[in-house]
Amino acid sequence: MKAMTSNIETAKSWVDASYTDKDSFLAVVKKHMSDDGFNYPGRFIGFGFIFNPSNDQMVVNRVIENSPAVGVLQEGDTFVSVEGVPATRENRENGVLSFAGLPGKPVKAVVNRDGENVNVSFERGLVSPRYNKAQVVNNIESSDAEDWGADEYRIIEVAANRKNNVVYAWTWHKFTDDITGLQFEENQVTRFQFDDSGQVIARGDMSEEALVQSQLGFKVSR
Repeated sequence: MKAMTSNIETAKSWVDASYTDKDSFLAVVKKHMSDDGFNYPGRFIGFGFIFNPSNDQMVVNRVIENSPAVGVLQEGDTFVSVEGVPATRENRENGVLSFAGLPGKPVKAVVNRDGENVNVSFERGLVSPRYNKAQVVNNIESSDAEDWGADEYRIIEVAANRKNNVVYAWTWHKFTDDITGLQFEENQVTRFQFDDSGQVIARGDMSEEALVQSQLGFKVSR
């Protein structure tokens, strides 16, 4: 009972820190995430590569395992154009360059690799990302502290499955989208699984992504 109570408090502190302060969140992750733990941020339809949107250039920082980008992109590739549209920060932010679309549809792009432009083509597909502790820490450290935090949030309910060392946290939050300037809200359920020593070995969440997209003016269509 005492161990599960401690796990519940860890889950609450993790959630609170994730919404409020970069340094606090980094400290919580370093302290409470197991060295062999994984974060599962949620599946999506896309290509499966990571880049820092705050940079002017689109440089591939990581290719997600088992994604459509495997064998097509490499770390360090810099996008030159996508479907003929220059891969500038302005084009990304005004929506002229977009990676959204139906799964299975081929997309042609040009990347600069080791000083040479290379033509690549891949299709959107199901991406199931996971991040180990080192990658989670790196993602937090490379983020902008000034843009951190929710406009509003609250923890609605926390529940525990003692048999499986699992804690669920149901939260509500409101953010302002960096590109559109529009506010959006959603519910999110986060699942924490702990080992016997109280370290987080798996963290994942489910959210209302379709609701978020509709609040930002997007719609799902064929």
